[in-house]
Amino acid sequence: MPNEKSESKAAATAAEIERSIQALNKMAERLWGDGREAEAKALLDALDALNRALDRIWIGESRKVLH
Repeated sequence: MPNEKSESKAAATAAEIERSIQALNKMAERLWGDGREAEAKALLDALDALNRALDRIWIGESRKVLH
């Protein structure tokens, strides 16, 4: 009998992603305050890339509504 898993993947909304980014930004602030600037900088760089991707998602969603 094959091993079957019922996988239900819910897509994250842009708002959920934005909240996660904000939480990670707070984590980066704590790292910076703890003197862990290298880790904070790496996290902030990754968050910057995520923010740019989120902007593209928002733009794509708004274009879908217009068309």
